[in-house]
Amino acid sequence: MHPFRCLPGLLALLVGAATLRAEPPDPGKSPYAARRVRLQAQLGEGLALVHSGPAAEPFRPDNDFLYLTGLEWPDAVLAMTRDGSWIFEGDGTRKAPEGFKEVTPADQLDLAAGRYFTEGLWIPGGRYEFYSIFNVPGEKREFGDPFEHAERREKWGQDLKSRVEYPNVRALEHRLARMRLVKDESELALLRKALKITGDSLVAAISKAKPGMKEREFQRVLEQGYLDGGAEWLAFPTIVGSGMNGTMVHYTENGEQLDRNELVVVDTGAEFGGYAADITRTFPADGKFSKRQRVVYEAVLAAQKAGIAAIKPGTTLLQIDAVARRTLDDLGFEGKMPHLTGHWVGLQVHDVGSYATRLEPGMVVTVEPGVYLGDEGIGVRIEDVFVVTKDGAENLSAWIPKSIDEIEKLVGSAAK
Repeated sequence: MHPFRCLPGLLALLVGAATLRAEPPDPGKSPYAARRVRLQAQLGEGLALVHSGPAAEPFRPDNDFLYLTGLEWPDAVLAMTRDGSWIFEGDGTRKAPEGFKEVTPADQLDLAAGRYFTEGLWIPGGRYEFYSIFNVPGEKREFGDPFEHAERREKWGQDLKSRVEYPNVRALEHRLARMRLVKDESELALLRKALKITGDSLVAAISKAKPGMKEREFQRVLEQGYLDGGAEWLAFPTIVGSGMNGTMVHYTENGEQLDRNELVVVDTGAEFGGYAADITRTFPADGKFSKRQRVVYEAVLAAQKAGIAAIKPGTTLLQIDAVARRTLDDLGFEGKMPHLTGHWVGLQVHDVGSYATRLEPGMVVTVEPGVYLGDEGIGVRIEDVFVVTKDGAENLSAWIPKSIDEIEKLVGSAAK
């Protein structure tokens, strides 16, 4: 039985059925339990549901489900009230994960059929879209059409409302987004690992780069490093753009050749433990920046340094963007950066959160200014990942080469 065919009875089941055992989890036992406790405290008399995503191969769990459970179980449901949390999955024979008394068979969701919700049902996505309910395995939300499955969501929503006496469906997504913005130590450890895999692989790939190499060949070398390093997914499609291709912000064809005298923009990231890395480096295919390329590169590097210096508690991503953009303007590149300077990073490469949110310690952001000169075939972007500290920021990818001298020494060094 599909779990969502019996939603109307779930609240009564959770609150009143003696066969289900739940206790508020001990926040000290695991970061996942601690996160559930924080969310449960915000639910009032409501019920929260988060679906892991439909079974498929390959399977990647919904981000919110992973954040709250750490589990990679397909077609499972996490249900929470202020008093406890439950996992519904299959026939209930799985071993109970930490923080749960047991795994409840999915068909027990039908035990209280005919009972109705009288308070609130909290679902990620709120009244506009049930995004977490109808997650597509492996889909990266920031690149997808948020209304791609609108018809399916609408049908589910109408069915729910037709069977619930007092429907009061409220958005859970913004509450989870607020929680996900501030990373705990376990999350930072996973991010550091994702960045280590990414950085090691990128350095190795650049050391093998040479004129005549295909963009896709470079991509294969890079992504093989991810596999060898233990990455589980790509955080997003790898960008390898040489020459004119590097002037296109989201170029992903990767079908051209790295030519002498051209710059190559590589924007890439491995995913580890559900957390995404996002690093960009730009290098000359032949290992030497021309005079003009050097001017552009130094301007972008200066803009990044200015943006980094602006990171501190209380500021916003929009303010950081303004600082970096002003630096580029002052250096003669006004209007040459068609994107913002940074974004949130976490379970998604462009993670949840508003660009107007004020920074707090534990938040993780990128700083990635760029200059794109289509008429000259020159594109430069430099990107690193930072965790906000109480008095500034720590560069989580500081060890990856990016100065002109470092880059020139690195390109093709494996063959020297």
